[in-house]
Amino acid sequence: MKKLIAAGALAIVSCFAAVAQNHEAEAEVRGFMIQYDKAVAERNIAFLKAVLAEDYVYTGANGRAADRARVLAFFRRVKEKPSSRMVSLVHDNIKARVVGDMAVVTNDYMSRTVPIDAPDSEPQTTRGRHMVAFEKRRGRWMVIAEQDTEQPNDDDKLMEQQVLKARREYNDLVKRLKSGLSYTELEKKGDIAALRRVLADGYIYTSHNGKISTKTQELEGYRTNQVKLESAVLLDQKVRLVDNYTAVETGMIRYVGTNAGKPFDVTKRYTTTWIGWSGQWQIVSHHTSAVE
Repeated sequence: MKKLIAAGALAIVSCFAAVAQNHEAEAEVRGFMIQYDKAVAERNIAFLKAVLAEDYVYTGANGRAADRARVLAFFRRVKEKPSSRMVSLVHDNIKARVVGDMAVVTNDYMSRTVPIDAPDSEPQTTRGRHMVAFEKRRGRWMVIAEQDTEQPNDDDKLMEQQVLKARREYNDLVKRLKSGLSYTELEKKGDIAALRRVLADGYIYTSHNGKISTKTQELEGYRTNQVKLESAVLLDQKVRLVDNYTAVETGMIRYVGTNAGKPFDVTKRYTTTWIGWSGQWQIVSHHTSAVE
């Protein structure tokens, strides 16, 4: 009986020790999570490089996955040239579960952002759920996976402004690309790199006669381009938001210039499909046809 009581007491002590140890581990994970959230908000590239595991994967609310290199490149880009400013970020319903060297944290979040070029505008509110998985490697917590899910945005104005701005910047880029400079000069000025960034990897252009061009073909086309633009004026722009990450833009542009020395003055209608991530928009498909 004494042995049984002693065994029971030992089990109770062990149970309390395990619970205490687990609480300590959870507190440690929560502390690391605070540091990580701060680094993300401040775009602290050095900290992110140190804690994102080599096999890290981020899955966005649109289902697209991004590896460590792509996520770090994104943070560098938005730090150097932000399109929006975070007004506030609130995490609620935070739950941490630690099992050995693995930890999972889930929470609700609400963020409020405004465009950099319209700081006095009404903030856009985004609500959703966030999950992050940590693994302790060589005595240090590392981020191995994250996933976000979002509720539909209540206010579409900010996204519309972002897409309209993205179009104006793309139109200016096209004018520089077709200014008569050589491909080498365009590379030196960073315009080819800018085009590579704004066109999504799966980009498709459909011309008025049904011909298809890919992103690679679009980039290579500037090696032999003979079109020189004098002006490219946006005459009309309309944006229809499909979801938090997809927008369809329609409008008209008047182009004046020369093609192989021959002058032209043409107005085209266009349809452009944009995909976005944290205020950064890319063109996934584009179609134009001349207005008769």
